[in-house]
Amino acid sequence: MINLTETEKMIIKLCKGHLQKEYPFTGSWVNTLKPLFIKYYGWNPDEDNNYRDYLECIFYKLLEIHLKIVDDESGSNLQLRNIFSATLYKGISNDAELPIERGIHALCGLLQNNRVIKNDIMRYDLQ
Repeated sequence: MINLTETEKMIIKLCKGHLQKEYPFTGSWVNTLKPLFIKYYGWNPDEDNNYRDYLECIFYKLLEIHLKIVDDESGSNLQLRNIFSATLYKGISNDAELPIERGIHALCGLLQNNRVIKNDIMRYDLQ
């Protein structure tokens, strides 16, 4: 079984929509993640020009979680290619201005759709 930290579990739960009461979706993953980020990291991305640092920190945390629980059966790292594609090109459903914001949106989508149970075997526990 994949071992996850409490922070990783909370981020996955948020992406999967399990925490809608505490962290309602704002229309942007970047903004939806902010309150959870403030809770765990203790600083506000909207103060003191911290926004770029926040984007970098949350992008790498999401990427780290994705790589830890990746469930890509394509054989060609299709999910990883989709992350890079999202950062390089605006799309209809992912049209954030900054490339890193588009990458964050892509990663949250991958975490949202990642399987907890596969072939009747629990891959990781979110409790």
